[in-house]
This record gives sequence, C-alpha cells and structure tokens, in this order.
Amino acid sequence: MGAGLRRGLVIALVAGLTLLVGAGGAVFANTALSSKYSPGQATLDYFIAQQHADATGMEAVATFLRSDAAFNGLFDHAAITAMLRTSQNTDLKDVKVLSVQSVNANTSKVSVAMTWAGRSRTATYTLRREKSQRHYLFYNTWRIDIPYTTISVDLPNQPGPVYVDGLVLPAGVTPKRIEAIAGYHTLRMAANAFYDQSVRVANGVDADASVTLDGTISAATNIAAAGAIKDTLNNYCDAAKFDDCPGHTYTAPNDGYIYYLTMPGYLEIDYKSYVFTLSTDPTADMKLVVTTESGKMTSTGTCATLLTVDGSRKYSFTGTWKATLLWNGSSFAGTNVTYDCAAAKA
Repeated sequence: MGAGLRRGLVIALVAGLTLLVGAGGAVFANTALSSKYSPGQATLDYFIAQQHADATGMEAVATFLRSDAAFNGLFDHAAITAMLRTSQNTDLKDVKVLSVQSVNANTSKVSVAMTWAGRSRTATYTLRREKSQRHYLFYNTWRIDIPYTTISVDLPNQPGPVYVDGLVLPAGVTPKRIEAIAGYHTLRMAANAFYDQSVRVANGVDADASVTLDGTISAATNIAAAGAIKDTLNNYCDAAKFDDCPGHTYTAPNDGYIYYLTMPGYLEIDYKSYVFTLSTDPTADMKLVVTTESGKMTSTGTCATLLTVDGSRKYSFTGTWKATLLWNGSSFAGTNVTYDCAAAKA
C-alpha cells in the first residue's frame, strides 16, 4: 500500500471520528437545552427564586393571575418584594417536580412537591410557552401561572388604615376583601384614635384566607374616656334638675315640715341635708364600644354611691351608668352620661 493511500485512510478515519464526536455533542447540547427551557425547570426556577427572596427571578418565569377588580399594586415588583419579607414565603424546602403532563404544544401541567413554612404540600401548576422569547432558535421560555388568593378581612368599626405586606391600600380599594399573589401575607391595621395596631398573617397558599384584625381599644383611649366620664359625673350634673348629683349637698327648706327620701330598701330616710358621693371608681369595669358613627363611642359600667344624711347617717347603694362620647380629633369634647347609681341597696 502506498504512502499516499495510507494518508487518505488516516484522514478519512479522523473525519469520521470528528463527525461522531460532533453528533454526540449536539445530542448532549439538545438534551441540556431542552431541560433548561422546559416546563419542569421553569417551575423549579420560580420556587428557587422565591426561596432566595429573588423577586426579579420570580417575575422572569411567572405570570401572576388576578381578576379585573384587583389592585395592580399588589401584583407588581414592589408587591412581590414586599411579600417576600413575610418569612413564611421564603421558608421553602425540598422542592421537586413529580410529573409533567403536556396538554398541547403550548401548555403543560406540572405537579410539584415541597415543604412550605413547615407544611408538606403538593400542587399542580399550569405553564404556558412564551412564543415571543426564543433561545438558540429552537427553545422557548415557559411561564408558570401563579394564582391569586382572596383575603377576607374582618375589621372593627372605624378602623385604622390597612396595609398588606407594608403597602397601604389606596382610596377606593376595600380593605375587607383583598386580592393578592398566592402565598402568605402580613396584614396590619395601623393604630388610630381608638385602637392599638393589629397584625395578622394570612395563609393564602392554596386557598382563600380570612383574618380578623382586632379592635383592641388602646390604653390611651381608655384613660381619656374614663377621665371624660368621671369629669362629667362629678362636675356637670345639674343639681337644679336632679336630686342625686354626686358631691352636691342638698338642704331641706326650713319651713317646719319633715323632708325625707324614699330609697331602695328604705321606706323613709328623714333629712335636713344629704349628699351622694361616688364610693368606687365608676370606670373601673367600664366597657367601651366604638360605633359606626364617625368619632362616636358608647360606654357602660357599674357604680356605687354613699348617701350621707345630716352629716352622720350613711346608706350604701349600687347601680349602673351609660355614656356616649364624641372624639373631636384630640380629646373627648362631648360626653353625655346617664346614671342610676342608687338603683339598689348595697
């Protein structure tokens, strides 16, 4: 065999090997790219981004569903970033794809399992081919449809401003029914003239959620209301109209007649002078209620009085009172109290 022929055979063998290696590389590259740009990988990418509090990464592979009535400000980048500050949303572990089912050329169903905030869950998500985004001529991006949750919020009368994940709701958005991205959300009712702040976390991962933002009346409001009620009882009772104003000494006319009081438990209490005094704090057990009318509260409580007759004889009684209070922005400017603190013998 001549040298030229041998060289030809060597060149042919090298070319054949090159073709084989190239074909294998192409198959490997196709497999890798098909996996990278697949519905299953897009699903994993979304939850891995969520685990790492990566709002941009979540947005890159997701479509956040919402109704036409939703407030868009709870579905944008700021909202995603805000919801990730609720720690339960990044507490994801062991995320894995269980199955991928092709619905058609552009739609797939992906079932995943994970542990979210300490709870095991499985869920199936719809993924859609993003035809406008193509990689290496053949591979499209897939986007996962993320559902929304509807959070029903139970609020007290005259509530403070409501925040979702730290974002204030604008005028016109009802704080009693809120749409947000599926997941955990921190709801906060800010303190106002009547209430303390109230904070609750809603679990809207797999279903609609409901939370109650408590109407806990603040200590400052209790103090202000108690002061207004006691001030009204002690200082604004009209002794010309009522015969039992606390702290006022009533004197019988000096006209030769015997004057007496008829009180519960007593047929007749003769007197020349008498005075009622509050023997306990009438606001010690008061109940405050915020009404639906702006700035208005009502209150009820029990009271006890001591009747002192002619400076020495003493009689004890108990009863109740009720009040309406009007807040003017800085204090209770209008307070009306009706009472019967001597309704029964003590």
